[in-house]
Amino acid sequence: MTALWEKIDAGPGRAAEDVEELKASGLPLVLYGDGWYAPYVREFLARRGLSAAAVFTDAGFTSSGEAVSFGEVSAKYERFNIVIAFANARLAREKLARLDRSRVAGSYFFDVMGELLDNTFDRAYLEAHKARFEAAYDMLADDLSRRTFEAFINSKLGVAAEALAEVSRKEQYFPKGIIELSDREVFVDGGAYTGDTLLTFMRLAGGKCSGCFAFEPDPATAGKLKATVEKRGLRGVTVHNKGLWSAPATLPFAVWHGTSASAVSGEGEVSVEADTVDRLAPGATFIKLDVEGAELEALKGAAETIRRNRPKLAVCVYHKPGDLFEIPLFIRSLVPEYRFYLRQHQPVACETVLYAVI
Repeated sequence: MTALWEKIDAGPGRAAEDVEELKASGLPLVLYGDGWYAPYVREFLARRGLSAAAVFTDAGFTSSGEAVSFGEVSAKYERFNIVIAFANARLAREKLARLDRSRVAGSYFFDVMGELLDNTFDRAYLEAHKARFEAAYDMLADDLSRRTFEAFINSKLGVAAEALAEVSRKEQYFPKGIIELSDREVFVDGGAYTGDTLLTFMRLAGGKCSGCFAFEPDPATAGKLKATVEKRGLRGVTVHNKGLWSAPATLPFAVWHGTSASAVSGEGEVSVEADTVDRLAPGATFIKLDVEGAELEALKGAAETIRRNRPKLAVCVYHKPGDLFEIPLFIRSLVPEYRFYLRQHQPVACETVLYAVI
């Protein structure tokens, strides 16, 4: 037995039990938090027949304009349950501990990431792909990578919803000691959004590189990306209003309004153009991919470049259940010499990035 399975909690998942507990209580459900994570929590609850009676935040911070203070909630409801609606549950619990919770029946936290894409990850799936999970785990180069792998699985199984907080680290896409930049990088930003990662790359590279290729399939977002490049006067940056895929294609594309999520989807409301790294950025020396579930297809479209250039790779592996093993195994099949590191960049099951370096 590989060491992996000794680290996977065999206990029952808490999420389903907690949902039933909330329903059975008959008490008002109040959300704590109204930032980027809150829409995902709302969707998770709605799919289970639950909705929030109110939202409270710290010092009135709100992104939706609906939030009130904890004092107002306590004054309105004699008894209520709290569902934590921001990603750092440990910080939330510390703050809650400082409040008068005499009217709070219970507080709950759900790691809901993957819910929009129906990213099913249960014990049956784990068992069906056991050998490949083991193979990917055994490829990891350091202890933090292995602990991250374990925590990710436990979180997805619902047995340790807050496990990822222990292994979460900053420096997404550019962790020190793993990604070392030269002054001649050719950077591919797959899923460039409005240019946040591109700007970080340019800052860390001191503005010295041989070129950047930024890919963003959503037309409105690509327009903002181009505006960022122009406003900042970034030289050597080519913006493509395209997605990355295994071959040139026109793909259905869905945007989940109210969140930052979008993806190639059979239920897509628009069509987007996609192309390959091999065709549009064959000189790549560093490829970052956060393409909402299309990472494996994008890697297939970069296979020649990866074999030839052996670029640094930073690839998100949380969008689909099989990403955690399929992506490292595919990369290893192209270049066996790669070293693999897994890092978590949020305390919930998103922003999980596989790094491959020579």
